[in-house]
Amino acid sequence: MMKKMFFLLSIVFFMTACSMSEEDVVEETIAASEEVNNYTLDITTANPNEAENDEYVFNIDLQNTLGYITSDYNSEDETDSMELYYNSDIVYEKQPDSEWEESSLQVEEMHELYFVDYTQIAQVLEYIEPLEETSFEALDESYEFSYQTSNQIDATDLLEEWGFNLGTEPEMAVMDASVVFHINNDNYYIENIALEYTMRAGNADMEVNLTQQLDYQNINDTEDIERPEDL
Repeated sequence: MMKKMFFLLSIVFFMTACSMSEEDVVEETIAASEEVNNYTLDITTANPNEAENDEYVFNIDLQNTLGYITSDYNSEDETDSMELYYNSDIVYEKQPDSEWEESSLQVEEMHELYFVDYTQIAQVLEYIEPLEETSFEALDESYEFSYQTSNQIDATDLLEEWGFNLGTEPEMAVMDASVVFHINNDNYYIENIALEYTMRAGNADMEVNLTQQLDYQNINDTEDIERPEDL
């Protein structure tokens, strides 16, 4: 009897998941994003052509405006790292073998620079969903949205929706862009995002291909963020 009940419940769940439309999933994801108070985020930015990458690990408490961020940069010729800690009033930074010092960044600037706003990233999904180039697929444990464009205007629009302030760098042109979202089909939290884009600098023929991988974990279940002991 128990096996039959489990089988029936599995069928009901499967049918419910399959009945979700793209619009339904986006609506649920945006609603869930408004309830996100804290999370851990790992962002890896890479330039495959130059064998370099920059990895950031964020522990973010949106409700209390607290955060602790580490970054590690690696290339063939250089390695570098940094720590950031902030509260609602001030941002501190620490270089290797140095002491903590007050950063010139304001908290709001730091949020924009490091794409801390979870809701804004979720709203990118809302932006791409109705576009003709966007595809949607219900996977076993997640929903997948993918968008790709080789149109310069559309690629620029995507990155500006993401939070890039391209208007301040007129010498940089975005040539193409693509993004893939995976949304957990149980709680509608963002699991991971893959962003890829190509930029051309000024009048030069040199094009740079960049990738960003975002992995969200511990949403609404992170440990308390404490002030570093040596700060």
